[in-house]
Amino acid sequence: MQVFFRHILIAAGLLLNMGTGMAQQGFMGGIGPTVETDQGLWGANGRFYYGPNPHICFGPEVSFFPYQEVDSEYEMRITELNFNGHYVFEATHKLGIYPLAGVNYTIEEERLIEMTSEQEEVKEFGLNYGFGAHYNLNHFFAFVEFKGIAGQLADQFVTVGLVFILSKSTAQPEHESL
Repeated sequence: MQVFFRHILIAAGLLLNMGTGMAQQGFMGGIGPTVETDQGLWGANGRFYYGPNPHICFGPEVSFFPYQEVDSEYEMRITELNFNGHYVFEATHKLGIYPLAGVNYTIEEERLIEMTSEQEEVKEFGLNYGFGAHYNLNHFFAFVEFKGIAGQLADQFVTVGLVFILSKSTAQPEHESL
């Protein structure tokens, strides 16, 4: 697990050394790989956010983790539906840090590897909490985010990805490039 976090930090550091700035405002769509930290499951995250001003953004996210071996006897698949909000604090005109809060609906499925028909499915609601950072890269943002879920299916995730500006607000302030 330490090797994974080292790779995440290196990737985030490389992404933070590039780009020019603009505010996170308007409609945005994003995608990136995500990892569930307890079992080490890898998946994909997609998001569609709206930012009414440069500091607030919110919207739905979906994360999908296909069946992966958890131990020698069974494998697991996770589907997450989230609605999250961020309040972005501008550390610099390119770097923003934010807390994350929202609601979550998780579907966890486990099955025996021997491909029998035995399968268990659990569906639960939870509350999301976490934090993240994004970096302006001209027409998109690179981000790294930690999210935890409080509830019956408590879990933790780390996601790295890109968020693309789909439409800008006409009132969006432009920042000077460095």
